Amino acid sequence: MKYKLILLTISICLSNISWAQSSENEITAYLEKVINEYNIPSISAGILVDGKIIWSGAVGFSNKEKQVEASTETLYRIGSISKVLTTALVLKLVELDKLDLQSPIQEYLPDYPIDKKGPIKVIHLLSHTSGIDHYKGKETRSFTHYNNLRDATRLFETRKLKFQPGTKYRYTSYGYTLLGAVIEAATGKSYATNLKELILDKGGMNNTHIEDRFEMKLNQAKLYKKKGNDIILDVDNDLSNIYPAGGLISTATDLLVFFEAWRSGKLITNKNIQKMVDAIESDGQILDENAGLGWNIWKHNKHGWVCHRIGGQSGTSALLISYREKGVTVALLSNQAVLEPIWEITNTLIGFGLDRK
Repeated sequence: MKYKLILLTISICLSNISWAQSSENEITAYLEKVINEYNIPSISAGILVDGKIIWSGAVGFSNKEKQVEASTETLYRIGSISKVLTTALVLKLVELDKLDLQSPIQEYLPDYPIDKKGPIKVIHLLSHTSGIDHYKGKETRSFTHYNNLRDATRLFETRKLKFQPGTKYRYTSYGYTLLGAVIEAATGKSYATNLKELILDKGGMNNTHIEDRFEMKLNQAKLYKKKGNDIILDVDNDLSNIYPAGGLISTATDLLVFFEAWRSGKLITNKNIQKMVDAIESDGQILDENAGLGWNIWKHNKHGWVCHRIGGQSGTSALLISYREKGVTVALLSNQAVLEPIWEITNTLIGFGLDRK
């Protein structure tokens, strides 16, 4: 239901957007107006049309205390957009015969407990159908650092599954943590090394990294949140418990570079690209019509199939969305948690991209 509401909102917004006389300066002016109106520290964004980045820019401050201006090189947390990259990595490892989607995870992690509800397969982790619960409570803002993903999975390995694997859809970042541990066991390399070698380097992404809170990048945005009418520093939590699910930092332009590399078949086969944008099903039954592998999906009544992934966590709001049939994609990043107008801003940028067609 929530995706149908989003679809309705986007339809209304797009119908009211007219960019006939738009220019790059007008986009920047619009974003400056938005950050002033909503008291947002900074926004960095980019628009991809038919495989080319036609605009990118940033407004506001990546560090309010030191008055450091945001730029297109500023690194932001991307939250759950990380799952899209992890999904592409898993499917690449399948192509390389390093992973089998239908194998129980004990083939790679023999000491991982088997729940009485049934064995978890790799595909169950990838499709959020494993029955593993999402993180909650204090775990959403962990300050514990884990040296590897198998250690991180010990947080939840003894918890009961919510249902028999493969029978229901239930979104879970911890499922992707376990998926990362499977990747490390299957390849003998860290998740970070696999991602760099098979996705980032091959995709030409030079500004995407695993966040290391002990060695922060010089151009990494500070984390903020709203408290009443004020903007204050958010907690600088440790993401090592969810690296494959939400532990990456990147730029808006690098995310567009990723999208084009993914869309064009540079990273995985066309067959696997299609798998990512098909609705998740089990035994021929669709479990969630708005969920693909990594992506959320829905059909716009005018502009065709859309895929997107939104990311939100301490000190960040992020959105990567593509009107695939129209060839227009937008990436938007901010260093503020819970960015209220994120859809409004993104819809406006999508409208600009559609007008440039």
